[in-house]
Amino acid sequence: MGKNHDLLTIDEAREILRIGRNAMYNLIKEGIPHIKIGKQIRIPRESLYTWIKEQTIAS
Repeated sequence: MGKNHDLLTIDEAREILRIGRNAMYNLIKEGIPHIKIGKQIRIPRESLYTWIKEQTIAS
């Protein structure tokens, strides 16, 4: 990964998804793509956007 901005913090990912902190941690437990760096959790930006596309339901 090139830039440090390619890894999102929990709060940055929450802003993109427009969800609360507890909901974000629930998504992490359910398997949203993430990595751990020590005790910190980071979400790869591209993985988050791919996950969003996979969750999209066409009607």
